[in-house]
Amino acid sequence: MMISMAITREQKQNILKDLKDKFGKAKAAILVDFNKLSVAKTMELRRNLKQIDSEYKVAKKTLISRVLKAAGFGGINLDELKNQIGIIFSYGDPVPAANSLYKFSKLNEALKILGGFIGLNWQGKNKIIELAKLPSREVLLGQVVGTIAAPLSGLVNVLQGNMRNLVSVLNNIKK
Repeated sequence: MMISMAITREQKQNILKDLKDKFGKAKAAILVDFNKLSVAKTMELRRNLKQIDSEYKVAKKTLISRVLKAAGFGGINLDELKNQIGIIFSYGDPVPAANSLYKFSKLNEALKILGGFIGLNWQGKNKIIELAKLPSREVLLGQVVGTIAAPLSGLVNVLQGNMRNLVSVLNNIKK
């Protein structure tokens, strides 16, 4: 007995609405090829992404293409891609999602980064990997604060040096 796997028109409409909502909320959407990724690895990826305010979804290329065209996303023709496509939606800072996905793809060769959208702009695979290699927002903010504070701490050291010299001169006079 064969079971039909066709999706009804209503189900397609629900999927389209869901994808449209997710693309609208996401700050980044990264497309991946998951052709031979096992179910266990897929669940592991979903758990990893959930911890960093991101989500993994799978849909037919035709439905994804429709949503992309309707929402004004450009730069890629999904029909040129041979395999199945998954989308990682990042609702917060896109760097941790790209980083997590990049590390996961290094450990699991069945998952390949194809590229992604930052805002409405398509970024190729290499740009997403560059994004993944950036330090997190907190680390970058710490570096900025350190850079701003460096001249101030230098000034404090210079001023303290004058005080030390004055104390030294006064001690020599006292002797």
